[in-house]
Amino acid sequence: MNHMSLRLILDPLLGAALSVAFLYTGTAAGRPTPVVKQFAARAVSVSGTEDAGRIGIYIERWSTDKDVDSLRALLAQGDPARLVLTLEQQHRRAGVVLMPGVQGHGSRVRERTPKNLLFAREIDTPAGRRLIVASDERLGLGESQIDARKEISEFNLMEIRFGPDGTGVGKVADATDVVYNPETRSFEVKDYPTRPARLVDVKVDKF
Repeated sequence: MNHMSLRLILDPLLGAALSVAFLYTGTAAGRPTPVVKQFAARAVSVSGTEDAGRIGIYIERWSTDKDVDSLRALLAQGDPARLVLTLEQQHRRAGVVLMPGVQGHGSRVRERTPKNLLFAREIDTPAGRRLIVASDERLGLGESQIDARKEISEFNLMEIRFGPDGTGVGKVADATDVVYNPETRSFEVKDYPTRPARLVDVKVDKF
């Protein structure tokens, strides 16, 4: 078998293997965790309107109605420290956000920076589709690559609202600026229209 024939056989197999690998973001009990939906976006710098890099959002599971009630009860207590501690004790994450790595500081920090998501819901409203995700650490979207990489315990909720063209805008709030909407049975960023965007051009990313 010549070199060209071997490539014709191996290239499709390699492509299929890479596609399968891309559907997994981590491990659960030693097994790869499948992704049920993924999004691509661009971060907006906290110091201006400039582009702060490509962001990937990978959802591994959707949170249940029970998860909504539990999180609502924790938020109602008004104790951010206890909220973070309770979320940290969860044994299964809902997804992950991947942010740009730090360039020029060695190979260890050049890789994309992951932030675990412990809550994820997608809802349809009369105004359009929304994605709600939450983490037990500061997401750091739009911050410098060094600052965004820091692990800081802090409840962060991100709400992404999608327009008719399927493109969304994401905004982030801490526990004090999150409200529950009984009509949508979901959480929202308080005063969403007036808060600065942290993600733009959010779109469903095909597998």
